[in-house]
Amino acid sequence: MVLIHHQQQQQQEEEIVRRERGKKGMRVGKYELGRTLGEGNFGKVKFAKHTDSAQSFAIKILEKNRIQDLRITDQIKREIRTLKVLKHPNVVRLYEVLASKTKIYMVLEYVNGGELFDRIASKGKLSETQGRKLFQQLIDGVSYCHDKGVFHRDLKLENVLIDGGRNIKISDFGLSALPQHLRVWYLTCD
Repeated sequence: MVLIHHQQQQQQEEEIVRRERGKKGMRVGKYELGRTLGEGNFGKVKFAKHTDSAQSFAIKILEKNRIQDLRITDQIKREIRTLKVLKHPNVVRLYEVLASKTKIYMVLEYVNGGELFDRIASKGKLSETQGRKLFQQLIDGVSYCHDKGVFHRDLKLENVLIDGGRNIKISDFGLSALPQHLRVWYLTCD
């Protein structure tokens, strides 16, 4: 019975991640992986296309061993829980989470304009009109998060993405906190 269960589990994992030869690259579930969009300390983000709909996604690939070595399992779980709660036009959306024996795959909204940091570094300062528009969107996104009880705690230009319509998307909620994770100290002065 245990052997049958193990074989079924192994088959399911092989279904989640399989390599196809020829023109197609690596696949994760129904997503075909493409170029690397970014890399971090415990994984990378790859461009992906859904094989049925051809819709574009970004898949964050996390190495389970690296996550355990760095003792950040709770941080990853918190990021996933947080993103499941958030649905706002200025926040990157999480569509689903897949896992194999060695990796976790977070299927995220693909934002084609890259980081706001790179935009400013390559093209210089924003016009006043652009800056005002992006700042208003940032305030809207952060306000929405706070209304949901989510605190980003790592908001910086590298974690603000721009889409094709020059709208911002707040990303990377790895250091975020939900109310039950915050410890607030109240001091009174006499």
